[in-house]
Amino acid sequence: MAARRCATYRIHPTAVINLQWNPYMAQPQNSVEEAMNRVLETERAAHDAVAECERQAADLLDAAQRQAHRVHTRTDARISQVHARCSLALGRQVDALLAQEATGEEGPLSDEMREILAAAVARLAESLTDAADTDD
Repeated sequence: MAARRCATYRIHPTAVINLQWNPYMAQPQNSVEEAMNRVLETERAAHDAVAECERQAADLLDAAQRQAHRVHTRTDARISQVHARCSLALGRQVDALLAQEATGEEGPLSDEMREILAAAVARLAESLTDAADTDD
């Protein structure tokens, strides 16, 4: 049997405490150390998980920004194509009207076009007369 260590301490003149060595006294300290190590390891794992989530969020944000840029580029290209087509069609119509004017012939207008033209002229005349009235 192993020898037991024993110490006697006086904490008060009338009180004596006998402290004997207990092999299980080392156990609580080890379990506390183990618990602290588990807590530290859990903190490290949580920190790593947060860092991974931040990395994934940054990747998602980057992907979304790249997609938005692609959409913007495609939209600009489509708008440019529409403008080019409209410009070409307008140019053809202007050329046709200039050719008609040069030859002195008038193209036939539909009743609907005559109504639209009359309404536009009326709105223009009204806006010009209203502007002239407010200048006084």
